[in-house]
Amino acid sequence: MSRRHLPTVLGLLISASALFWLAQQFNFAELTSALSQVDISVLAPVPVLIFMSFITRAQRWRLLVDHQPPVRFWQSFSALMVGYLLNNILPARAGDVARALELGRSERMSRTKVFATLVTERTVDLVTTLTLLAAVLISYPALPEWIKKAGILLSLLSISAMSLLVLVHTTGRRWLPPLVAMLARWLPVAVGTKLDHMVISALQGIAGMFRPSHAVGFLLLTGLIWTIEVVIVYIVATSVGLPLALGNALLVLLVLAMGSMVPSSPGQVGTYEFVGLAGLALVALQGPLALAFIVLLHLLTLVGSTMIGVMCMLLRERSPLPLKDMP
Repeated sequence: MSRRHLPTVLGLLISASALFWLAQQFNFAELTSALSQVDISVLAPVPVLIFMSFITRAQRWRLLVDHQPPVRFWQSFSALMVGYLLNNILPARAGDVARALELGRSERMSRTKVFATLVTERTVDLVTTLTLLAAVLISYPALPEWIKKAGILLSLLSISAMSLLVLVHTTGRRWLPPLVAMLARWLPVAVGTKLDHMVISALQGIAGMFRPSHAVGFLLLTGLIWTIEVVIVYIVATSVGLPLALGNALLVLLVLAMGSMVPSSPGQVGTYEFVGLAGLALVALQGPLALAFIVLLHLLTLVGSTMIGVMCMLLRERSPLPLKDMP
């Protein structure tokens, strides 16, 4: 087995282990009984809120893509949803790669530049998660040790990633071109030229976050996304009769956010439920009702992103410019 397949195999093994554990701990009949009691009328706002969350994410991404002419909203939304669709059905988060390729194709811009915006987005999301986790740790001083250790790990990751982004943005134009020129001596001319273009495009992709208006807008939209998703969690919990307060809903979301970093199968099947139950256990919510809530929340998210992703895939435009012409 080649090394490139290791993340995929590891993710499948982790998901399979999580599903095996769930099968040992819960009775399927109890789960179906709990799901059959869901109050559908309470769930009525959820599809709209999920759609709003995706729209907000697409607009937030547009702020990072500093491009002239500005990236069109539909193209950013379509690329985002196609990426989510492929993450639901392909291993190793292949949808993230497809998302960048799709926007580069539809807007005829550098794929490297788009990839750089994704790295920036992930980094700021990590910092946001850390900030919220810090607030939760203050509000819930009795949280288990593993949550605190995860917070420390997130701190190290986010500080390192953000520091690297700031360093590359502020000084990259001084030391990256000479470094590329040094490497280019050992490469064919065409490869060296392409590498130089890729470095410039990456610097342009990172720069979008460091424009004050873009940064403020990005952070405000990030706050709106978290607010929408906390409300979604609260409504879904209410629909199954699970007494989950808004503050506890935020804690569960944070645990799910940390769990999303763990390798898993496409769509996080098994790992999402395992991590979600661990988050609910922190607020003393366990049993078939807790599992029914997590399964329903996961199902609504998967179905919503898949349906919208399929629609965007069917409506996507054909690019007049071949991919090989876009570095």
